Amino acid sequence: MSPSTPRKKLLLVGAGNLCLQILKILGPKNAFEFVVLGRNEEATLRLCNLVALSCAQLGQYIAIKPVIADLTDVDRVTQILREEAPDISVNCASLQSWRVITGLPKLTFEQLDQAQFGPWLPMHLTLMHHLMQAVKASGIVTRTINAAFPDAVNPILARVGLAPDIGVGNVANLVPAVRFAIARLLECAPTDVQVCLYAQHYFSHYVPRGGLPPRASYRLLYEVRDRPSVARPPDEAIFSTVKTEFRRLGGMDGQFLTACSAVTVIEGLCSAAPVLVHAPGPLGLPGGYPVWLHDGRIQVQFSDACPQDEAVRLNSICQSHDGIDEIHCDGSVTYNPQCMAVMQAMLGYSKKTMSIEQSAEFANELAGKYSAFKNSTW
Repeated sequence: MSPSTPRKKLLLVGAGNLCLQILKILGPKNAFEFVVLGRNEEATLRLCNLVALSCAQLGQYIAIKPVIADLTDVDRVTQILREEAPDISVNCASLQSWRVITGLPKLTFEQLDQAQFGPWLPMHLTLMHHLMQAVKASGIVTRTINAAFPDAVNPILARVGLAPDIGVGNVANLVPAVRFAIARLLECAPTDVQVCLYAQHYFSHYVPRGGLPPRASYRLLYEVRDRPSVARPPDEAIFSTVKTEFRRLGGMDGQFLTACSAVTVIEGLCSAAPVLVHAPGPLGLPGGYPVWLHDGRIQVQFSDACPQDEAVRLNSICQSHDGIDEIHCDGSVTYNPQCMAVMQAMLGYSKKTMSIEQSAEFANELAGKYSAFKNSTW
């Protein structure tokens, strides 16, 4: 960016760890004007000051501003959006982070993880629903990025005309390891491997822990530079190599990978040249896809090898494995009963269906059930 180029304004919603991780990467580049919207005034101010002072340590004096609001106060958030008019808005907020249950004792976590992610939907849908209501009410033009279970939240909100433009993480977090695994197996450089992966959250969560899942619903396409007719290893070998050779830190530490995914999307939306990334929930689609980004434009990549209908079908099947059997035309969902049976057995929480309007109520109930369960395990 040249000194004469005006900086785009980036609004980060939710002053937590993911927000901080994104700012650690983008702050020192000094290519944006940052606004951080948080609920807790002291925590939000301290986060912004940490980033500003750290960038100054590196010789970069950035513009970063804290603003305070609760996302449930849609009128207040609408006012902030009108006043700040961000070019890009990134939601990092949820009522309970995905990583919370990873802090349980190992065996307990593994048992609860069998419920998959779908039953936790209200924790991630509720605040994003409020934020998108505010975006619509504000009348501003802003690209919206969602980090809170975008594989399901984005298509749910699409049913009621409130879809975020794109998500981050999940499928994107698996792609680098897949490229490295293919390169290892074919004895070439990772930069020579171009991957297109169509996969839902369940798949990207399972593979690093267990290799190719027994119920595999996905599509992996790849090319190797200057080797068009190379003998291809079976997918099972590729995903096994991801699990064994490219195992990595998870939990709080692993969130750095999601932050890097967010940066590729943010910078891709600002790029003058087309950039290929992977992202969940683009344009309200379920699951994850390869996506071209360019100057605010979003184009999901499909081909004869994986047309749109087939990609959506595969991700919808995998969505059921993740605990959500169906997203209906009004945005309500039907849950997978096997996944809910795990929640019932461990937390005493079970729902057959949920509407968007019920999300906040169900989130409150689930939070109480989980808190009681957690206290009983220690």
